[in-house]
Amino acid sequence: MIAAIRAARPSRAPRFPDRMSRCGRSAAWSAWRIGASLARRRSAGLSRPVVRIQGARVRADLHTPLGLSLYRYGFCSPEVRLLPQLLLPGDIFIDGGANIGVFSLIGALAVGPTGRVLACEPAPGTMALLRANAGENQLASLELHEVALSDCPGRARFTVFDAGSGLASFAPEHAAGRQVDVSVTTLDALTEGLDSPVSVVKLDIEGAEAKALRGARALIARHAPIFLMEIEPEHLARQDSSIRDIRAVLEPEGYAAYAITPAARLARLTGDWQPPDAQAPNVVLAPPSHTARLSGIVASADPPGGALSTG
Repeated sequence: MIAAIRAARPSRAPRFPDRMSRCGRSAAWSAWRIGASLARRRSAGLSRPVVRIQGARVRADLHTPLGLSLYRYGFCSPEVRLLPQLLLPGDIFIDGGANIGVFSLIGALAVGPTGRVLACEPAPGTMALLRANAGENQLASLELHEVALSDCPGRARFTVFDAGSGLASFAPEHAAGRQVDVSVTTLDALTEGLDSPVSVVKLDIEGAEAKALRGARALIARHAPIFLMEIEPEHLARQDSSIRDIRAVLEPEGYAAYAITPAARLARLTGDWQPPDAQAPNVVLAPPSHTARLSGIVASADPPGGALSTG
C-alpha cells in the first residue's frame, strides 16, 4: 500500500487529514467515525469492520494505525484511483509489496475473471491479513505469493514490524522490528511460463525496487510492462541503490517517467526521474508500446512544484 502506509508511519506527527485525504467526507463525519472506532476497539467482534474501497471489501483492523486510517477516513489516494485506468479486462497485474491487498483487490476487479493478479507479500503477519481480505472478496483472478522480490532467488533475512505497517524491509528505516527468514524470488522467475503478457507491475518494496528491476530484465524484454513504483532515494540508498540504477535498467528500453497528479492523471517527468514532491514519491514508468493506453490520462497542464513536461 503506498499512501496510507506512509500516513501511518510513527515518524509522522498525527494530524486531522484535509478534505481530500478524507475522500471528500465532512470533518463531522470523520469525527463521528473516530468516536465509533474507539468504541469498536473495545469489542473483539467489532474491531475488524469491513470498509469499501473502490468496490473491494477490506477488513480494517482497528488495533493497527492502517486499519484506523481506513475506517476513519477511507482511502482514495491518486495511485489507487489511477490503477484501474492502467488496467484492462484480461490483463496480468503484479503487486510487489501487496501489504493487506488494497491494490491487489482493486487490480483483480479491474482485470476481471479473465485476468490474473499476482500479489507478493513476504511479511508473515501481513500476509495473514492479505489472505483474510482475499477470502473476503473471493476473486478467482487473485493469486497470493508469500515472497520478497529482489535480484536473485533464495532465502534472506527480512525485518518485519506490526502486521500491515508497510515498514518491512531488507534494510528498514527503523531498528525496532524483528528478523525472519523469507523466500525471495525475481520478477523473471515469478513470470516464467506465463502465456499472456504482464501489463502492469506495482513495486512498493521499501528500497528494493532497483534490485527487483535487475531481476526483471527478461520480463521487461518480453512484456515491457508499465511500472507503478515508489521512488524514495533514502530507502534506495539503504540497499546500495539509487534512482540512477532504476534508470539504467529502464531507459535503454525507452521507458519514460510520469508524476501522478492529485487528480490521478500523469505528467511527464524530465531530468533524473526524481518525484517533484517528497510526500508523493510514486511514479509511473512506461515504455513506448503503452503510449495508447496512457493517452487518456496524461495531464494537459503541469501540476505545481516540479520539473515536469507533458510532451
